[in-house]
Amino acid sequence: MNDKMVPVQIEKYVNAIGDFMDKHPTTTMNDKLQDLEQKTGYHKVYFFVTGAVASLSALWLLGGVKLLVDLLGFVYPAYMSFKSMDSGSHDDTQWLTYWVVFSFLSIVENLLSVIVTAIPFYFWIKMGIIVWMYAPSTRGAEVMYQQGLRPLLAPYLEAAKKD
Repeated sequence: MNDKMVPVQIEKYVNAIGDFMDKHPTTTMNDKLQDLEQKTGYHKVYFFVTGAVASLSALWLLGGVKLLVDLLGFVYPAYMSFKSMDSGSHDDTQWLTYWVVFSFLSIVENLLSVIVTAIPFYFWIKMGIIVWMYAPSTRGAEVMYQQGLRPLLAPYLEAAKKD
């Protein structure tokens, strides 16, 4: 690889992250990092990435991959749920379904923890399933609910209505 190509490749990612920071200034502390950029001469993206890597590393060391995957399954869906409740959009059903399925899978995971720990790359698989469940393009939680959870629980819910 040519040494002159490396900065160009890095610059592409720096610009993409910088654009993301500009679109989400509060979440990324854009103003504070711009001040730091002006004082030091280093690009704000370097500080942002360093902070993100340090935070993820600390979480990894404190709670391991399980904590990171659980945060992946909680933080973004919680944010989108709050956003959905405030907007009055039709996303409410998607996020309510996500939480029902996520809760059910969390309970099953805890009940079957001995089996789960024996599955290679379990947390990578779980991470993929979580993203699939909440991705707007796949709406996997609705698929899991309609195809699996609802048929499983429907008889019990009907019986509970009669009581």
